[in-house]
Amino acid sequence: MLNQLLRTAKGERIAIVSGLRTPFARRDTGFKDAYATSLGTMVTNELLSRTALSRQEIDQLVFAQVIQQPDIPNPAREIALALNMPQIQAYSISSSCLSGLQAIVNVTNSILSGASTTGIAGGADSISNAPLSLSPRVIYKLKSIFTAETLEEKYRRFRQFSWRDLKLHGVNLKDFTTQMSVAELSEQMAQQYQISREAQDEYARHSNEKALNAWKVGLLKEEVMQSCPRPYTDFVVSDTLTAAAAKPAYYQRFSPLINKTYATVTEANMPQPTDGAAAVLLMNESKAKALGYTPLGYIRSYAITGNDIWQNMFAGATIASSKALTGAGLTLKDMDLIDIHETSASQMLMNIRLFEDNDFAKNHLNRTACLGEIDQTKLNHLGGSIAFGNPRAVTSLRTVIQSLHALKRQGGGISLVASSGLGGQGAAMVLETE
Repeated sequence: MLNQLLRTAKGERIAIVSGLRTPFARRDTGFKDAYATSLGTMVTNELLSRTALSRQEIDQLVFAQVIQQPDIPNPAREIALALNMPQIQAYSISSSCLSGLQAIVNVTNSILSGASTTGIAGGADSISNAPLSLSPRVIYKLKSIFTAETLEEKYRRFRQFSWRDLKLHGVNLKDFTTQMSVAELSEQMAQQYQISREAQDEYARHSNEKALNAWKVGLLKEEVMQSCPRPYTDFVVSDTLTAAAAKPAYYQRFSPLINKTYATVTEANMPQPTDGAAAVLLMNESKAKALGYTPLGYIRSYAITGNDIWQNMFAGATIASSKALTGAGLTLKDMDLIDIHETSASQMLMNIRLFEDNDFAKNHLNRTACLGEIDQTKLNHLGGSIAFGNPRAVTSLRTVIQSLHALKRQGGGISLVASSGLGGQGAAMVLETE
């Protein structure tokens, strides 16, 4: 999907008025007792409090969640009700790591169509509280016990159970069709593009170094809220980064995740699942200015794409970036910053190559020439997902918020944010600030 220079029927831009996220906490640490809906409620409430916006002004709430809770089928609606906004449209989406960008796009399209003037796009995920389940085969066996007509038959069927049947299954973080994990897909890319472990480790180290430095000098403090979610027992003030990850020796501790002699992908050179939430406030330009807001920035263009899943599944960041840049009428050289979600180090190194691959441009992007070489000083200059962690529904929201705040500190400019996702998906957005 491609949009040319996003404007309403009255010629107004779509403003991102404000954006905020929680810290990203490692599994079973600071947010271990909080459901994703609690994290989403907390960050949305803080966002509204900081902007001093009446909740009656909100028309729509779109929230992303990838790790679903079976008893909370529509977390967006629960967040709206918890914040005393029963009058608004609230629905939930799930689209792997680009879910946050998709939530922004959905709210944007509502404003473009005139169906609303103001909306909130957000995302929340909790790997700590991922649901557990029994296999369908075991559930069928249990049902058959309850439907048996005699006690003897119930007992006979019960004796068919083994201890293995009672094993609980956690959330499946693999691609459903290929049944490949992110680690397996990353290893596939590393082998296909001959990306060494040393190159992946160095990329990961650099990501961690940049993120640690950003926190040390306070660059992320404004966009990351101090968090104390229900049941109000833990207080989290910053991302749970690993200081040692900025040193080369750290990466030698880890063995490859795939049990092959040639394997290169480790836990250290790909992001870890974390708990977190984020939200952004969007308005049409005239309303934002009428209410006295100075927007963080504006959405110039976006693209949501799909691609093959058996090879280069995570090429979506390049494919979507091509379409978003074309829609914006700009080139890669026009970008002041580039923020791409780090699915893994090998995924990033592959996409960096694809950006400057003329054959890929001709065969997959319908371009006569490649996008160009990425200026490494502009790429994820405050760190990426390998350092911060990856709450899947939230991570692309982080890139938007982080990129806009960074542009503001530089006095304005234009940035490209992009994400690849499981299922062969891609999303990209060109943002501008004044």
